[in-house]
Amino acid sequence: MSRRELATAVGEAVDPTTLMQRVCDRTLELICAADGVAIGLLADQNITYASGAGSGRSSVGTTVGLHASLSGLAIRTGEILRSADILNDPRVDPMACQALSEVSLVCIPLSRSNVVYGVMAVNASRVDAFTDEHVDLLTRLADFVSVAVGSAWDLHRATHELVRLRHDDSSHDAGGTANDDLSHPSEETSRRYVMGVLDPVTATRIDTRRRIQRVLDDPSMLSIVFQPVVDLFTGDVIAVEALARFNVVPAQPPNVWFDDAHRAGLGVELEMFAISQALGHRSLLPDEVTLTINAGPETIVGPHLRRALMDAAPQRIVVELTEHTSFDHYPGLQAALFALRREGIRVAVDDAGSGYSSLTHILQLAPDFIKLDREMIRGIDIDPVRRALVTSLVAFAGDTGAEIVAEGLETIDELDAVRRLGVRYAQGYYLGRPSPLASLDLGRPLISAVRATASPCE
Repeated sequence: MSRRELATAVGEAVDPTTLMQRVCDRTLELICAADGVAIGLLADQNITYASGAGSGRSSVGTTVGLHASLSGLAIRTGEILRSADILNDPRVDPMACQALSEVSLVCIPLSRSNVVYGVMAVNASRVDAFTDEHVDLLTRLADFVSVAVGSAWDLHRATHELVRLRHDDSSHDAGGTANDDLSHPSEETSRRYVMGVLDPVTATRIDTRRRIQRVLDDPSMLSIVFQPVVDLFTGDVIAVEALARFNVVPAQPPNVWFDDAHRAGLGVELEMFAISQALGHRSLLPDEVTLTINAGPETIVGPHLRRALMDAAPQRIVVELTEHTSFDHYPGLQAALFALRREGIRVAVDDAGSGYSSLTHILQLAPDFIKLDREMIRGIDIDPVRRALVTSLVAFAGDTGAEIVAEGLETIDELDAVRRLGVRYAQGYYLGRPSPLASLDLGRPLISAVRATASPCE
């Protein structure tokens, strides 16, 4: 990870000003009698208020003397101090408090390693606003506030010192130009350690994005295999589904790669990368075989997919809607699919029966193909509930002009069962595993030996 990435993550994770502001906000919510809260930091015998909430916001940027204020006295003595009426309290600068509309005040010193570095001042605009219970609560919170704010400053200084040292080292590069690339593995290790401790979510996102970007930059890391889609009544291969395979160690399933890419903000880029590679094989397919590609809603509504498909015989392409992230903006998706259909491209909805989302897609998009999820097909030959569900979907598809595709066929008994239910198309390991296009024999029927086991009219 680069120096810039580290500095950004550090700033987001341990920014002391942000943390002090949260302390002020939560304290104002907690002490119902308070009208304002401000945190001041000690420097050069003065206190400068850096954060505030409520009426305490007006204090931000102002400076009071260490020896002319109740806040200063709290810092000098290290004690929590309360003033019930600051206008008649000799310890307080009445002019400064009147300007800030303060009448009651509690000052809590903030210390780190027995050294007081600042103060949190809680004020109200009426006399004797704070009770002993308020002071007791603030006393119990004082250690936490001190450690939280002090630790944020310590982490802020330590991590920015790391960044500064790296910047100083890089300034000695040739030409005197700072270099964001890490020249030593130990630098990378230390940065990853710091990032992982301070902001693990950001660290994971950055690592994931870099991993996805490496695939996008190196075509050898992604290859395309094809799985046959078979007409169960003729045995012929009518389509092949293009599936991405990632040649990267450690191996992980393709759906994990695409899910990670979407979380890292590179989902559309990775999908289009895989689609472009799949389209590169289109000219190698027989004219009677359709190419099925997978695309998520964001890719479909974007400008790149339609442009890529227009150059690849769209009448022989099926776009299969997949979903790696939640999506419910159907007007935009319907408009994008209408534009594709106008060019002759057909639409399939994946994983029907796997959840509410896929059924909603079917109702909203009226696809040309409804692909039944593997979980609905597994064991269908012995499960009457699955057979009833598939029967209803076959009837629905017939009424709407769609075709059913059964995914995940793994046995001849499953094949016979879905054929008897009227399912016309299927794919699965029994019919053919995902393979390089050159190893598929697309010119011969794949199930000629079992066509006689059942009739399409049964």
